[in-house]
Amino acid sequence: MEDLKKRLVEVDEILNHLSEEDYNKIPKELIQAIKENKDSNYIWKYDEEKPLKDQGLNRDTLILISYINMEYLLNSSQREFVEYIHKINGKK
Repeated sequence: MEDLKKRLVEVDEILNHLSEEDYNKIPKELIQAIKENKDSNYIWKYDEEKPLKDQGLNRDTLILISYINMEYLLNSSQREFVEYIHKINGKK
């Protein structure tokens, strides 16, 4: 459970770097749950000089961010494309 709490710190930090428009697409209840359940002693900072893929993120953090992206940020055609890519990768 402690690892999940640390992953939530990373997710929260990444979400704080979204545009206001994208941030507002995420349900307030989800944002609140992330903030309430994250590890208050763990510190992780998003490096604005690096792309997300170079932030050294934990695999679980990437999974959580991917879920949020698919559920709340992508439009339907973007979502279909990502699902197609997942399907292709699943066959490999």
